[in-house]
Amino acid sequence: MLWSRYNTLFQSPRFGCFLYNALTNTLLELDLAHYEALELFRDGKGSIEVDAVNDGNFLTLLRRNKVLVESGEESRLLLARQYQRHALCFDTSRLGLTICPTLQCNFRCPYCFEHSQKDSTVMTPESVERLIDFIKSYKDIRHLSIAWYGGEPLMAFDVICDITEKIKALSLDFEGVGMVTNGYLLDQQKISQLNQLNINSIQITLDGPEEVHDTRRVLAGGGATFQRILANVDALMNSDYEGSCAIRVNVDKYNAEHFFALRKALLERFKGKKLSVYAGHVNTSINHAYDHSSSLGLQEWTDFTFEMHHKGGHNPAGGFFPSGNLDSICVATTHHGFVIGPGGEIYQCWEDVGKSQMVIGNINNEKPITNPELQAQYSIGTDAYNDNDCLECNVLPICGGGCANKRLRSKQFGEKGIEFCSPYKENLTSFLEEYIDAFRSKEICASVLNPGMQRESRKGFWDISPEKKKPAEGARPGITAIAQE
Repeated sequence: MLWSRYNTLFQSPRFGCFLYNALTNTLLELDLAHYEALELFRDGKGSIEVDAVNDGNFLTLLRRNKVLVESGEESRLLLARQYQRHALCFDTSRLGLTICPTLQCNFRCPYCFEHSQKDSTVMTPESVERLIDFIKSYKDIRHLSIAWYGGEPLMAFDVICDITEKIKALSLDFEGVGMVTNGYLLDQQKISQLNQLNINSIQITLDGPEEVHDTRRVLAGGGATFQRILANVDALMNSDYEGSCAIRVNVDKYNAEHFFALRKALLERFKGKKLSVYAGHVNTSINHAYDHSSSLGLQEWTDFTFEMHHKGGHNPAGGFFPSGNLDSICVATTHHGFVIGPGGEIYQCWEDVGKSQMVIGNINNEKPITNPELQAQYSIGTDAYNDNDCLECNVLPICGGGCANKRLRSKQFGEKGIEFCSPYKENLTSFLEEYIDAFRSKEICASVLNPGMQRESRKGFWDISPEKKKPAEGARPGITAIAQE
């Protein structure tokens, strides 16, 4: 038996001894005797079958959770994981579209990654018909998901209504629809139509309290936006809208300190409503006109994540235990996932919108896909399981390779200053300690509320991982996730 490269054996000054394995995403708590025996085995100084831990149940637990592996076993397991990723990438049962009815925007946010805010092109009726033909050409699909994006999509609201009506006439399972909007044009008349348009999630951005937001998210002709957006959110949350609203706060060094007060105020204002508030990472490229040095680096962003928890009780999505898009699947990596621009141009990633060199085709062409090489670069070229550096990393199985767009720009296009590695790489034990803290608190609460409860029998080792939930039937990650606005 060999010590897995994906093991992390550590002592927490606060909580004791632990062993984490990234292949199985399992966390074991250990007594000192078991910890020291594993430490000796890891360092090649002893056998695992010593008197202190000579327990068949312990060895079985280590084997089952891939702490101990046979020669070549990890390579086979990673190959199976890669196969699963490819199966998801090339699934033909679903079509996921991000549609930009216009690239025009009524805002001039300085950190915006788009280069086409002044482009007044709106999707024409002819392009709408070609879009419907494009959808119908995928004859094997059974499920369709849509995300409305831009520019500012509400500047072409009539196009959204037209496309939705035509899609509803198709014999498809029209799945959840999301929208990314700055919220300025989300008036009562549009709110009243959201349910009919199948829009069940909306993202709106507020970058801080009024005095901060209005210096960052300004109208194209100049002018404040905070009060009108907030009034529109009020109207949305007090309407018969059945979906949810996520308030995104784009955070960098200039406004990070204001996030906490804004989040608290919004959650109090909309208590009991289906509204959440989260921080978005402003991460501009080196050549962007916005000050690149203002972006929080990977470690700074990780520190901010912990600060959000300690100061505001705000946890990352899924909590602190490693979770998320472990296969690194998103619209950019899927064979049936596309971003459609107002002229019918097709992209793989919404961060490429407006960049002519990143177009992979056009729905108006007889053969829509004209740049399959770029498609392959996104799907196969960004596969972390083909990257020797990633294969040597002890958090690969819980990282999945990170953002495909960032990997592509860094690894294949040579763009400098891009950080795409997972925060787990340098901070795994810190994330686990936060999870352990929460786990211990739950145990204490349970014992106080149920004083007669029998505690699980423990013999120096026990699994404290969260229950591994199976994905819902037919679930597929990453297709209509809301992106940066």
